Amino acid sequence: GGVKGRAKVNEEQTGQSSPVAPDNSTNRLRESLDLFRSIWTNRFLKTISVILFLNKQDVLADKILAGKSKLEDYFPEYNNYQVPGEAVPDADEDPQVTRAKFFIRDEFLRISTASGDGKHYCYPHFTCAVDTENIRRVFNDCRDIIQRMHLRQYELL
Repeated sequence: GGVKGRAKVNEEQTGQSSPVAPDNSTNRLRESLDLFRSIWTNRFLKTISVILFLNKQDVLADKILAGKSKLEDYFPEYNNYQVPGEAVPDADEDPQVTRAKFFIRDEFLRISTASGDGKHYCYPHFTCAVDTENIRRVFNDCRDIIQRMHLRQYELL
């Protein structure tokens, strides 16, 4: 019994326009997506759900609003990206910031839903250091992960 496994991946969105390769061919967000893909598809982690912390949202917002982050330079598909209808922006959030953060979230979710096997789930959270409400959301996701694990164990899911 008990929780047999857990995985946590922290991602910083602020590096999304920062190159990491010596030839400037790869940026940090692309590298994070590649790392996430390798974790998500790892054969030993195929049944482990992930709580994904998309951290430093305040810094991302500052970069977007200052024009220092051009997602479309690294992700041409961003030009045609539409914010999902169910997306709930933060109060007083600039639409550019909402669009950028949900695009980044959806890039991770695209990876996590590609297998379509339903054996593990990704729970993304936008976070920053001053977000006290986030603990409640993370707790709820942990409870959901444990419930799904037990339902699967008894073949009810």
